[in-house]
Amino acid sequence: MKRSTERRGDRESEELLQITVPPVTKKSLRMRAAQSGQTMRVIVLHALAANGIEVPAADILDRRKPR
Repeated sequence: MKRSTERRGDRESEELLQITVPPVTKKSLRMRAAQSGQTMRVIVLHALAANGIEVPAADILDRRKPR
């Protein structure tokens, strides 16, 4: 089943992507996120873009509310 969530403004909708990864991979991703202050989403989008997957630069951003 395909699910979309509407984004703010006139940006395109986003698609939900769920994957299964080894526990060590998820732990490593969580640790990288904690060390860098980036979200896991941002880290994964950067990795996809670095591997030739089309990811609009404007979509590689931290959507958390500023503290």
